[in-house]
Amino acid sequence: MNKIELLEIVKKGEDSFTEFKEEGIHSDKLAAEIVAFANTEGGNLIIGVSDEGEIVGVTEIDKEMQRIDDICVNNCEPTIDSTTEKIIIDDKKVLVVRISKGPQRPYRTNKGVYYIRTSSGRRQPSREQLMRLFEAAKTIYYDELPVPNTSPEDIDLEYFEEFLKKSLRGKIEDFGIKTEDLLKNMKILTPYESDMVTTTGGLLFFGKHPEYHLPYCKVTIVRFPGNDIGEKFEKKDIEGRITDQIERTDIILKDYLRSETKIEGFKKEEPRYEIPFESLREAVINAVAHRNYQLPSQIRIFIFDNRIEVKSPGKLPNTVTIENIKLGFPLHRNPLIVSFLAKEHRMTEIGTGIPRMIRLLKEHTGREPDFEERDQEFVVRIWRPDL
Repeated sequence: MNKIELLEIVKKGEDSFTEFKEEGIHSDKLAAEIVAFANTEGGNLIIGVSDEGEIVGVTEIDKEMQRIDDICVNNCEPTIDSTTEKIIIDDKKVLVVRISKGPQRPYRTNKGVYYIRTSSGRRQPSREQLMRLFEAAKTIYYDELPVPNTSPEDIDLEYFEEFLKKSLRGKIEDFGIKTEDLLKNMKILTPYESDMVTTTGGLLFFGKHPEYHLPYCKVTIVRFPGNDIGEKFEKKDIEGRITDQIERTDIILKDYLRSETKIEGFKKEEPRYEIPFESLREAVINAVAHRNYQLPSQIRIFIFDNRIEVKSPGKLPNTVTIENIKLGFPLHRNPLIVSFLAKEHRMTEIGTGIPRMIRLLKEHTGREPDFEERDQEFVVRIWRPDL
């Protein structure tokens, strides 16, 4: 940029791609501006120009350049690349900081705050806008997003310690760090607007009452008489932690399935269900693990006389298709939740669950399950054998 180009930009004033700042602005405010540009379409942060467009200059420009570099590295997460240029106008030095649209969006400040650029400056994105940033960057991990208005107090530490004992064979003190730091390292807690809050996955897996903050993250089981949706039905809502939802769903579904039990002597065998129960549990666990937590809708399980439908909010992510999940292609929408479930040996992380479900159902009933993307749902349809 040369002197004439800079004067023309200053003459036009601030907009979505231009921000004026005077020397001495606090590093936190500069970090917020840099993050906003990187999260949107990029732009120029011009230091040495007042809000009114008066060129006031920078007295210690080399020091200010070094400060900008430090802010991009230490006050922005992840690190943001920028280029700086010195321009002299009427013996006054102006620093032009160019920030490109970032390849690792979304960015946030080291205070845990996300910003986007608007025509009138910068502001914090709504939750929906933040999720779209993750989606656009192909790094959309909804289960790692912060849950506003939560705190470390929302985590059930007793349950967390039980998880460590069973899954990692250790205690909190064995890790040699503070409990809050351990929770942060495991992405159960995350900084947000200068506070420490839970992540979506952390709250759903270890929260005391996740339904208080995420009321739509539940399972609803509906039993319809016949083979069609009608006005008569039985409905049960299952809330609480993810593991509680899975276990209580198991119990309720078993009550609705036809089964037979053989008794030989004094020994009672496990009931044999009309369909392999492992296949139905796989469908439920997949729904819980891979649903789109951006959508304010619950998992729905519809039970008809001839079939069971497990309806999960959200279509398949990115390049995942129905054909490749049948072949064992793993999903990665909610890697945090998947990792916790895998540590509890409730599922694998390698995509073998659905091929196994298909094989079990085909062997037992002679019919494969149906998979369907419909509107904003992914549906698994399991056919019940004829009476």
